[in-house]
Amino acid sequence: MRPEAEQRLRAGFQRRVDQQREQYAAQLAHAGQLAAGSGCGQLAGVFSMQAPFRARNLIPGLLPLAAVPFLIIGAAAGVPGMLPAFGVFLFGFIAWYGVILWRGIKRQTWLFAFTGGFMLLDDPLGTGVAVRWDQVTGVGPVWTQVYSPGSEDDPKTVLSAYRLRTADGRAYDISRSFKNVQDPYREMGELFRHLAPNTIGTTMPTFPTVDQIISAYAR
Repeated sequence: MRPEAEQRLRAGFQRRVDQQREQYAAQLAHAGQLAAGSGCGQLAGVFSMQAPFRARNLIPGLLPLAAVPFLIIGAAAGVPGMLPAFGVFLFGFIAWYGVILWRGIKRQTWLFAFTGGFMLLDDPLGTGVAVRWDQVTGVGPVWTQVYSPGSEDDPKTVLSAYRLRTADGRAYDISRSFKNVQDPYREMGELFRHLAPNTIGTTMPTFPTVDQIISAYAR
């Protein structure tokens, strides 16, 4: 590759990386503060993933349905204004439950990795309890069966997470679905670097993956 072309390619990649960093500037800055405040060294990476959707998270949203029998009884008894109130309630409940569903689908969970430990958080601007790497006494694989949509083949068993056990008997599952928020290319970047190792492979910035974090600090 000619030097001018390589320079333009590097500049283009760096602009995209800078945009990504700006998008997550608040989370990165907060993670750096937590690293310093918890005594866990320097920030090694900020990772996020879509939180698993659990049906039990929807149960609190169903609590307003407890009022339905009283509204029905009142409407049947001819209580003035009860029938319109019942209609307003149903409309409001549908809107309310839709918001809960949307929040559940869009909810993210976060992993802050430090050189001396890590934190698992639901709120990227919140606080949590740091787990130090030197407290980890064992690392084991978590295997999951994955079905391919539209395929009749048997499910594939894949490594989906790492289970970290600490000296106090606790276990922490670190999913491989966590993605480094500073990496704008992610899986596509790995593919491009593999296809063009002498051009893209040498010019595209790289950021640590969860696999690399576990390999570097937890083993």
